[in-house]
Amino acid sequence: MENNQEQKNAEHISFVSKSEQFIEKNQKAIIAVVIAIVVIVLAIFGIKKFVSEPRQQKANEAIFAAEQFFANGDFNSALYGDSTTNDQYSIGLLRVIDKYGSTKAGKRAKYEAGICYLRLGQYQEALKYLDKYNGKDQLTPVINEMMKGDAEIEQGNNDAAIKHYNKAAQMDDNPITAPFALFKAGVVYLMNNNNDKAVECFQKVKDSYPESTLFSEMDGFIAYAQANQN
Repeated sequence: MENNQEQKNAEHISFVSKSEQFIEKNQKAIIAVVIAIVVIVLAIFGIKKFVSEPRQQKANEAIFAAEQFFANGDFNSALYGDSTTNDQYSIGLLRVIDKYGSTKAGKRAKYEAGICYLRLGQYQEALKYLDKYNGKDQLTPVINEMMKGDAEIEQGNNDAAIKHYNKAAQMDDNPITAPFALFKAGVVYLMNNNNDKAVECFQKVKDSYPESTLFSEMDGFIAYAQANQN
């Protein structure tokens, strides 16, 4: 048993010795790798601290005036800014997107620009900016998808609108957006004389979302769609 222990100790000493030899032999390479890692970490920290964060701050300042116009329903000024002032931050959403598109404010500007164009009746431009938006929160991506449907329906693209509304209904099964998306899809199905699908949408709103403000209206829509079924 002592022989086994001595053999293990010898193997351990040999392994340690080889490890030390490897480190000594490759010391310069190891130090270079460590330095490289430190440089990368510091560079990432520096980019965030001295580039990314100040850029985010500038973007937030730049979008402030545009979002005030947006909140007040002045969609044209929200898009293009206020040309009557020399304030460097009285720029519109489009300029914010151009200068700070990769920031959180810039991404939000794409969503708001899409809404502005939709409200101004410029539906292709609305789709252009709504397609660029990639929100990470729970609510705005669903609304964004529904607004794509709104833009399509205004252009007579019923089938495309239905796809957007159905997608929105499936994105988040909550009692706020899902029933509205289903209702919109149902209305377009009615427009397409696809009354079976319309009944299906309206019935799902009634059965699955009794807390929705649309609930009390569904019996009338269901009855209308059923009366027009083949």
